[in-house]
Amino acid sequence: MSDFFRTLAARAHYLRLAGIYSLRGETLNGTVKSFSIVTGFSVATRLLSFLFKIWMSRSLGAEAVGLYQIALSVLLLLFSLTAGAPTVLSRKVAECAARGDIARQNSLTTASLLMGLGVSVVICAAFYACSRFLGGIFADERCIPIFLAMLPALIVSAIYAPLRSWFWGRKNFLSFSSAELLDEVLKIGFSLLFAGGIFASLSGAQGVALAFVLSDAVCTIVLAVMFFKAGGRIAAPKGAKELISATVPLSSIRILTSLSASLTALVIPKRLVAGGLSVALATAQYGRVAGMALPLIMAPVTVISALSVVMIPDIAALASQGDFARIRAKAQTSLLFAALVSSFFFAVYVPLGRELGAFFFGDAEAGKFVSYAAAIIFPLSLCQVTTPILNSLGMERVSFASYIAGLVCMLPCIFFLPEVIGIYSVGVASGLAFTVTAVINFAVISKKLGKPEGFGKVAGVCAFSVPLALLGLFTGKLVSPYLGDMVTVLVLGVYVAFFYFVFVSAFGIVDIKAFFSAAVLPSSGAGIFTRRRPERKPTSEKCSARSRKGNATGPHGKKERR
Repeated sequence: MSDFFRTLAARAHYLRLAGIYSLRGETLNGTVKSFSIVTGFSVATRLLSFLFKIWMSRSLGAEAVGLYQIALSVLLLLFSLTAGAPTVLSRKVAECAARGDIARQNSLTTASLLMGLGVSVVICAAFYACSRFLGGIFADERCIPIFLAMLPALIVSAIYAPLRSWFWGRKNFLSFSSAELLDEVLKIGFSLLFAGGIFASLSGAQGVALAFVLSDAVCTIVLAVMFFKAGGRIAAPKGAKELISATVPLSSIRILTSLSASLTALVIPKRLVAGGLSVALATAQYGRVAGMALPLIMAPVTVISALSVVMIPDIAALASQGDFARIRAKAQTSLLFAALVSSFFFAVYVPLGRELGAFFFGDAEAGKFVSYAAAIIFPLSLCQVTTPILNSLGMERVSFASYIAGLVCMLPCIFFLPEVIGIYSVGVASGLAFTVTAVINFAVISKKLGKPEGFGKVAGVCAFSVPLALLGLFTGKLVSPYLGDMVTVLVLGVYVAFFYFVFVSAFGIVDIKAFFSAAVLPSSGAGIFTRRRPERKPTSEKCSARSRKGNATGPHGKKERR
């Protein structure tokens, strides 16, 4: 489920890190705590997932990873049909929680549970009945037993997803995030047990598939116990119609995302075979990209994704008040935060891709893909910021349309480019799709809210990462012949990080002093991403302010607490 389940600063006196802000003097401890919890658990989960992929690649080999990823991609498509819409259910639960309507929370959750269970049981029965005909779906028939072993996870996920969304809607981020971490820990533990040779009848990939199902089942049982302990109950199902109607645009995106991933997993190996590779080599090439390189490339967006979980309700609240100025300020800070994260990792991945691949996975070929495809980070990060803003503004249809535009541009790449540039066609297809979607999203948001201020800083940070990456690449070619992979990664990593942080600090993009002040004293009012000069008041305003002493009003005429 951790593979299935996958952003934005209000205008006030000061802007906070990653869109976490002080508004009208209100304390931010709750928001800071929530963001810290989600980020911490997300980073830990992605790190464990990353380490798990390292273990798979080194212990089972690229071919076994490829078989597992192909089977998983088809299963993820089916997940989109059975797990409902976590975002919609969590929003509905949050609305009920604000009114204190516990009964409706439980009714909506029960309705989501029953819908998901009904669809998943039908799908599982159909696939098991038609298992002999699955050879036409998979390029490598060795994927079939792996897929069938993983199929029961559909039923488990139909229970897991609504329960987890219930905690999300109630802003219980500890339970929401810890469930995903627990799932990853269990999956790794069971994989070490089953794929380590304890059962002679299981191949490595089949052992991981069995571990996938068991970890989901145990995690769902734990989550159910937490649900009942926290006051959740199974109630008469209500609200199914409104859940379905609100779900359609977002579910369509998730279904098409999974469908495109499944299509890529099925088409790319076949097109590589048509280009002259053997079936085994084509599967191994896809395994390198899907199981090793792409997770490494997408790792930096974990923090941006965690930000969206916490900040979406704030944007929705501001939109309901018509306070677009603060939404624009929120978008501004989020864009800069995404640019800082993506540009830093781009500057690291370009010169160090091969060494990172060899060090982490024992596969330099996967690392070469990281270097060549590192630019994907930029449009991917922009999508992670702009899509949730659109959805929070009630513009789900726009985000759906922009996604379709990106998908339409991607499809020709996966059908025609593999015979020309091989497995690198995956990078071109993904990068083009993300770019088209991000550009459309940004254009619509700019038209709706106005162009965010400070966009020059965003462009400057991204532009600086290019010469920094080239400098690192040139330096790496000089020192790597004399240093091992690990030493090269450490030396060049520190080298790139030093020049990067000198740049962002020297040009006033990040206030390092304010950063540490906010980290140590969350209630302080230090601006991190911008150094704002206090506005000079006219003399008449100063005199008026002296006469009011302590009754200062905010920009909307309401009292501010200093």
